[in-house]
Amino acid sequence: MSDATTPRPPLEPRGEGTLRVLAEAVDGPAVRVLTAPGGLDVRVSGTVIHDPQEALPRSPAAVLLLVGVDITDARSLDLLSRAAEQGFSAVVVKRRGQAPERFVAEAERRGIAVLTADDAMPWRNVDASVSCTLAAHGSGKAAPSAPAGGEELFALADALAAAVGGQVVIEDLDQNVVAYSTVPGLRIDAARERGILHRRVPDIPEQRRQYRQVLAATGAVRFPTMGEELPRAAVAIRAGALPLGTIWAIEPVEGLSAAGESALLDTGRFAAPHLLRALNLPEAERRVRRDTLRAVLHRSGPPADEAADLLGLRAGAEFTLAAFAPGGEPAKPARGADATGGDSALLTHIEWLLMRYCAAHRTTSTAVAAATAVYVLLPATGLAEARRFTDSALKAVRRSMSDGLRAAVSRPCTDLALSAPMRREVDSILRATAHDDPASTPVTTADVRHRILLDRLGDELERDPWLRLGEIDELLAHDHAQKTDYAATAVVWLDTAGDIAAAAARLKVHPNTLRYRLRRIRDLFGVDLDDPDVRLAVWLELRRAAPSGRSPRRKTQPRRP
Repeated sequence: MSDATTPRPPLEPRGEGTLRVLAEAVDGPAVRVLTAPGGLDVRVSGTVIHDPQEALPRSPAAVLLLVGVDITDARSLDLLSRAAEQGFSAVVVKRRGQAPERFVAEAERRGIAVLTADDAMPWRNVDASVSCTLAAHGSGKAAPSAPAGGEELFALADALAAAVGGQVVIEDLDQNVVAYSTVPGLRIDAARERGILHRRVPDIPEQRRQYRQVLAATGAVRFPTMGEELPRAAVAIRAGALPLGTIWAIEPVEGLSAAGESALLDTGRFAAPHLLRALNLPEAERRVRRDTLRAVLHRSGPPADEAADLLGLRAGAEFTLAAFAPGGEPAKPARGADATGGDSALLTHIEWLLMRYCAAHRTTSTAVAAATAVYVLLPATGLAEARRFTDSALKAVRRSMSDGLRAAVSRPCTDLALSAPMRREVDSILRATAHDDPASTPVTTADVRHRILLDRLGDELERDPWLRLGEIDELLAHDHAQKTDYAATAVVWLDTAGDIAAAAARLKVHPNTLRYRLRRIRDLFGVDLDDPDVRLAVWLELRRAAPSGRSPRRKTQPRRP
């Protein structure tokens, strides 16, 4: 490598992204221009996703993606005005068959360009395509330029260089060198030396094409010898669909091996959370995902396809929902919106711990707290993998808090429109396991389906009190007033399937005492335990009164004669 005292040659001027760059993308534009009051040479510097719950940030030259906005709604015109005031160069909308004339006229009056994306193109892909196009021209402001990377990124570069057999650099979207390998004796060329020396890659037209190719690819991209440049391979670094940077490796004389290419792909994934920290992405990006997940769990927010794009869900790919809740009383099933109550401070703490764990181990996941639990959406995850991840997360969070914590995992799904039923499923699991061992592993529906069924039957008795057995109300009231144990006697006898000896042993009474109590239940309250249907109904009623097996108590008045 060149001596650090070598005079630095001047850097070539960096390219600039404009509306024209977006409109004339070589491999097909992601957006089309509806109107450009200032012309196509207006500068653009990156993308911002519209968050209806937040004020628009001051974003000179940025492009605002209006996700879920109806261009015929009067509120969209006010949004245009605010976007222009905050310095945005353009907004991107989806027409969805609606006439854009009024919206376009307002944009022209405000001096802001309007771009349109295809209705069928996921917003996640729109964001990624625009970001990649700008990044290829040195204007990739999906994330800010990174300072020198931490030790983790340099360690990753060294490990990859040793695996590949050539020197490695890690770059941000503005083609600044964030980290590089220092393994001695490996191949390197003069162009790469200059890039490391200046901590920035010189801007030349051919490299713009290469960067765009790498950022648009899902795997590794190979480039042959070109001028003074040795053959190299590159891969994009992404957080979900958001491009963060690239990794470049000089190939050895014998070429890149299959193991080397696998190491390159793995390093691209491992580098994402470390580069995110180096880039210090604004909290707004993460909040968009949390707010979107919170909305879809309550059947609100943008349409399911748009919400799926924001949450990083691929069409047709499985995803699962995990839920975490503190021990104690069961979480009630969700019914449209969060109920009041619950320890919000504890849940907020659990949410923070899970967000930190997800950022380190699964950056595509989204964690959000609700009234009774914290939910984690796991894209591209089947049941077995979801259970493994949830178990690891559960152990990690338990190490950081003294309170017991339980976890539930839903069945896999491919349709985000079913997110509300998925939430009801995990809530039902948490409710069914509320009194289980606090050190238990994550639970699925298959583990406790019978309990969930019985809980649902109990819910029917709550919704329609006339279904309840008045005799059981009288029995419970008698136990409460007279300090008798008829309810506990019936429950234990029913739990043991009518085995007098086993029930008496559990109750620690003589079998004849048990028989006497059963006769008294029939005589005092008219409960015919010889009828199998009555036995089932009585057991459901008493189980509802005491789901954890404790002495049943019901806060109801006895029937009047």
